[in-house]
Amino acid sequence: MKRFVFVILLALMLTTVFSIQMTKINTIKIYAEGTIDEKGDMDMNLKWMFPTSALYIQVKSAYPNPYVLLRNMTTFSSIFEMRDTTVSYDDAKNSITARAKLIGAVANRRQRCEFFLGRNAEMIYTDSKTQAIFVLVQSASSEEVIFTIFTLKLPKDSSDFKYDSSTGIFSFAQKRKNFSGNVSAEVNVKVKPRIMSALYKVYGMSDVANGAYWVAKTIFTNKGKGDVVDLRISYKLGDYTSWSPENVYDVVPPSGSVVDLYYPIISSNVTQLRSQTPIDLQVKYTYKDRSGKSYSDTITKRIQILGVNQFEFSNVPEEERTGAWADNFSNVPLIAAFVTHLDEPVKAFAGMVSQHAGGVAAASRDSDAETFCRALYELLIHNKVSYQTPSGFLVEYASSGQDIKFPRDVLKDKAGTCIDLAILFAAVCRAVDLKTYIVVVPGHAFPVVELPSGDILPIESTGIGGPVVGKSLPFNEAVEAGARNLSKLEFGKFFVVDPIELQRVGVLSPELPSLPSTILKDWGYSLPQRTQQTQPTQQVQQRPSGSTPTNPSPAPAPTPQPQRSVNISGYFVGNYRNSITGQQGKLEFYIEQSGNNIKGDVHVDESDEGEFTGTVSGNSVKITAKIESYYYSTTYTVVFNGTIQGNTISGNYSIPGSNVTGTFTVKKSE
Repeated sequence: MKRFVFVILLALMLTTVFSIQMTKINTIKIYAEGTIDEKGDMDMNLKWMFPTSALYIQVKSAYPNPYVLLRNMTTFSSIFEMRDTTVSYDDAKNSITARAKLIGAVANRRQRCEFFLGRNAEMIYTDSKTQAIFVLVQSASSEEVIFTIFTLKLPKDSSDFKYDSSTGIFSFAQKRKNFSGNVSAEVNVKVKPRIMSALYKVYGMSDVANGAYWVAKTIFTNKGKGDVVDLRISYKLGDYTSWSPENVYDVVPPSGSVVDLYYPIISSNVTQLRSQTPIDLQVKYTYKDRSGKSYSDTITKRIQILGVNQFEFSNVPEEERTGAWADNFSNVPLIAAFVTHLDEPVKAFAGMVSQHAGGVAAASRDSDAETFCRALYELLIHNKVSYQTPSGFLVEYASSGQDIKFPRDVLKDKAGTCIDLAILFAAVCRAVDLKTYIVVVPGHAFPVVELPSGDILPIESTGIGGPVVGKSLPFNEAVEAGARNLSKLEFGKFFVVDPIELQRVGVLSPELPSLPSTILKDWGYSLPQRTQQTQPTQQVQQRPSGSTPTNPSPAPAPTPQPQRSVNISGYFVGNYRNSITGQQGKLEFYIEQSGNNIKGDVHVDESDEGEFTGTVSGNSVKITAKIESYYYSTTYTVVFNGTIQGNTISGNYSIPGSNVTGTFTVKKSE
């Protein structure tokens, strides 16, 4: 397969690793201009110039509302307060233009004016009074680059320009007149309504995604005639944090604003939560006027902390959602925190996989890497790890949530959803230094391993256990299914999560409780036998020649009399349970009956479907179904034997030619 080509669509303050796309471009030119007024607000103009009409049309089709593109490609709307925003497409020039006012973009701190420009730019020109020009060149591959020019216009009497590329802060000195008079504060505190306990480390790191993952944002506006001086803001998140160090602002001029962000250092005790828990966030602020008079107040906001396995897929405020797929899945890159390759059970399991693979050095050659991945896949099948239907929450919100397992949980339960299994694959491969991406598309996720040569190995990890009865795909077919998944990617409707890069920039895994060194053995994990095993032949008991049978021949069975069959035409819905894996899911039959014969359609977990035929004899029913798997492009046969009791059919199912069995119960829907 061809090597991944990752294109990073970036504006000057783009969240780099959160906007990875697998598509090829040449050069995107970005022109930005910001004009700062004496209050510290900024008028911002942006223009994206695309090199080809084909790429421009792709972007426009994926983001019909250009505001969504602006929000996803910059952190302006997250760390700043934007007003009067307009975004539009220009078909004639293959470009996108955006205008907005950034309230409180510049803050007066430590006797200087500071603006967060973004990291790793280069200040190439300044006239030392009114203007500074910056350039940011970023490589997307050996042939593709993103070239950004940012012109920053400063208020009059500005001087002493400085830029720190490591922090992204541009600062300057400014002469200004002091204003005495009455002060009046308007304070608005915005909070994330829900935060994830598994991501508690991320919320404390302001450099992750250029600061997008704050917990609270305080917008302080001076509505008076005089200067607000010595403004101090501090926060406390229930019992999981202490009061934060005060953020200090020297001056807030009349009609000026400060936008202050809270990145809490949260106690690891938060990972003990298993479900949503309400908590109070307190915001305390104090300030003075020019006469020295002090003012203070405290604001309290109620938020929810999610349990350690609960994942919210989006942090886009509900009032800003436009219906775009990216709106509802903006948090997807944070699943990198669940890739716990340093967790002891994961490392121990990676050791078992290496043993099963014959001790190959997985990161040295493509063939060894493929051998390791095959061994990982087959070892999961051998130990009866299976796919399971996901469970969700947050159904009352526009945001969606899902219970996501850490790799240790998948190993313990011997079951996981598509995203759980992809995370497990990524963690085990990472434990042996194999880079693995997690590709998330609408309704599905799967791992893609980068081989030592740079080629890729996509794997349909849910192939280890069929959605109904644990039927598994051979490894080669799982790779073919993974390749088909890649071929169906739609621009703007997928994320490629790079756990290594994301963890490098701060999306860190939480601390998990220690487990015994024998935990895999305790969970029943074993290696397949190396020696080839033959199937035991059926033994027939021999009796001595000339002897008579111990038991006489049985009398002929009476001829069965025909029974009147129950009519079960209609729609039945219920559940199944795999007796081997414990996996449970949804089962539906639409039955048409003619005499003792039945036929119809069957649906499983809203992902697999097929047709069936069968018979009804009295209160007994037998159904033979051929079901097509949506994800695996394969067909399997399931035989259901049930008993009819009123409007309910319950019984057992099996896969012919295997030892897979289970139970089911369905009820007629009126």
